[in-house]
Amino acid sequence: MGKIEVEKFLNILEQKYNLHINFDVILVTGTAGKTTTSHYINLILQNSTNLKIGLFSKPHITNITERIRINYVPIKENQFEQIQSFVKSINQEHNLNFSWFDELVSIAIIYFIKEKIDLAIFEIGIGGLKDSTNALKSIINVITNIGLEHTDILGKTIKEIAQQKAGIIKNKSIVVTNATKGLKQIKEKAKQTNSKIYKPTNFFKIEKINSQFPSYTYKIKLKTETRKTDLFNKKELTLKFNTYYLVENFLIALTTSLLYCMEKNINTRFDNLQNCVDSMDVKLKTQIFEYYDKKIIIDTAKDYQSLLKLFKELFTRINQKFAVILSFSKGKELKLIKKLLLNLLEKNIKLYLSEHSIEEKKLNPYHLKEKLIEKSKKMEEKEKLKNLQIITPLSQIEEEIKKIEEQIIVITGSLYFCAEIYNNLLNKRPENFQVAK
Repeated sequence: MGKIEVEKFLNILEQKYNLHINFDVILVTGTAGKTTTSHYINLILQNSTNLKIGLFSKPHITNITERIRINYVPIKENQFEQIQSFVKSINQEHNLNFSWFDELVSIAIIYFIKEKIDLAIFEIGIGGLKDSTNALKSIINVITNIGLEHTDILGKTIKEIAQQKAGIIKNKSIVVTNATKGLKQIKEKAKQTNSKIYKPTNFFKIEKINSQFPSYTYKIKLKTETRKTDLFNKKELTLKFNTYYLVENFLIALTTSLLYCMEKNINTRFDNLQNCVDSMDVKLKTQIFEYYDKKIIIDTAKDYQSLLKLFKELFTRINQKFAVILSFSKGKELKLIKKLLLNLLEKNIKLYLSEHSIEEKKLNPYHLKEKLIEKSKKMEEKEKLKNLQIITPLSQIEEEIKKIEEQIIVITGSLYFCAEIYNNLLNKRPENFQVAK
């Protein structure tokens, strides 16, 4: 998955071009929440210090330059293209056999070296151990959580996946995690590498004080040891988030930022944290659009656990029926997809399967439906799954949305699918689709 190739690339940069990694690195992996966690770390430290900070994250929704930023400003297209050309020439000359993702990671590294940043935050691509970003020596390693994902690549069990993700932990480094599943493997790796594990609960307590879908307000109380750091002015903070799961990711990021400042002896204060929450530029996190008399909720909950949380929240907060349009990418566990879909069908939710346009990654909805019915042993399950409706091609989505009777439509699943819906429909036709106020 690229680690060896990027290590070779770094050696070439040092030996032939005298380009060296001259910045600290924080790596962020996990089954869910790694993108927003990476962005929050950037924003918190940028807001509280004078550090020049690089951010490499994924995916991009509208432009590839969103993936590479310094002080939260995306790389300019001409800079991206110049460095990309340089990377391609090295790849070709030395037969590195780069993947597309290896190339992106390498572009970010060169950009950060040339711009002389102090700290880089890299979001892992897939897993961790063999990922391209793991060629970098990190001083803090973040593992947001562990769940079943990319089982065709990372392994079929939580244990195997946890071992892959724990593979980012370096010798005598710091580990920040909110994981409950796979924690044993993370602890084993931390022990092997003489690294110390921290959890947000070591420093903070949270209490939900208000919720009005999709906004949630939390009181964050600082534990005694946290207050001793002198990094906070108050004993408790009140923060408002625009969706339910962001507080967990924010606390992982706040814990990481706290530990980084302590490790580097940076004397600062974490103030104006609401500004950090509000400034995050990650689209399609429970974003609501209005389409004539309908509301469309779009969320990039791509894995089983994230989808469960999303629907649990929707059932709790929405007091009327809604329809769901789902798309999945390859590598998802059919057993978990079936479990999720049957659960929704039992609640009389009208379900539609669709697909994105990335050929090598998309899961054909017709084939998916056939496989799910075929693998169901109970006749009752087979009959329920036959009620799955299919919307394809993607260009038909708007016409199908008009026909759906429900006034609320939830679009979720594959991130690629959500991005295409956003770019080709919601963002492209503002006269029809407006961001809900």
